[in-house]
Amino acid sequence: MFNFHQARNGVVLANGHRGYSSKYPENTFLAFEGARLAGMSSIELDVHMTLDEKMVVIHDYRIDRVSDGSGYVANMTLDELRTYDFGGSASSETEKLAIPVLDDIFNWAIRLDMGLVVEIKQRSRLDRFVERFTELVNTRTGIVERMQLLGFNHVLLNQIKDRVPGLKIQTVSLERYKNQLEAILGSGADCVCLEYEHTHIDDLKAYKQAGLGVRLYLTPHDVRSEILFWMKEGLVDMVSHDDVLYVKRLIEDAGLKCA
Repeated sequence: MFNFHQARNGVVLANGHRGYSSKYPENTFLAFEGARLAGMSSIELDVHMTLDEKMVVIHDYRIDRVSDGSGYVANMTLDELRTYDFGGSASSETEKLAIPVLDDIFNWAIRLDMGLVVEIKQRSRLDRFVERFTELVNTRTGIVERMQLLGFNHVLLNQIKDRVPGLKIQTVSLERYKNQLEAILGSGADCVCLEYEHTHIDDLKAYKQAGLGVRLYLTPHDVRSEILFWMKEGLVDMVSHDDVLYVKRLIEDAGLKCA
C-alpha cells in the first residue's frame, strides 16, 4: 500500500501538481514521467468523462487552453479528442501529444510504484460518472491502495467512496469555518487539501490530532519560513506544486526526507 501520510516519521511527499507542469505540458505523460524522473513519488492529476464515457486526464472543462482544438470535453468522444495535440511547444512536427486516458495512468502508477491524487472535475452526468468511475477503479487491481480521490464536490467523492472498498478521499477546503475540524470530518475526508491563504497552524494541529493527512498546495506567496516551520512540526504530509524541484528543495531545507 502506498503511504501518503508519513509526516510523523519525518517524511514529506513532494507531489507534482498536474505532473512536472512548470517544465512540461500539464496533465500529460511527459509531465508525469518528468515528475517521476525528478524524484517525485506521487503526482496530482484531473479527470473528466467524455461523451462516450471514457475517463480522460485534463484540468479544464474545455480543451482550448491546453490543446490546438476547441470545445467541451463532455461533448466530445475520446476519438475526437485524440485528433488534437495536447503538447504545445513540446510536440514535434511529426508527433502530437495525445490526451491521456486514466486507465493508462493507472497502469503506469502500478508498474512504477507511484502514488496518485486524482481530482474529479466532472460537473455533468454525475450519476453516470460515478458508475463508470467506480467500475474502472474496482476492476483495476492494485490501484485503490495507491490513490487518493480529490475534489471540491464532497458529496460526489463520498458517493464514489461508498462504492469502492478501501478508497481514501482528499477533500478541498478553501475557507476557515467556525468549526474547521468538524466541517472537514463531516466531509468524510481521510486527508484535507489546503492552500496557504486558508491554512492556520491551529487547524493543522487539529487535523493531525484527528488522524487526518494534510496536503498543502503552494501558491505564489513569500511564506517559505512559515511552511518550513509547519513541516518541521510534522503538520504537513504532502506538498504540491508545479515546480517539483522547488518542492524537493523546500523539504530538504526543512531537514526532512523527501519522498
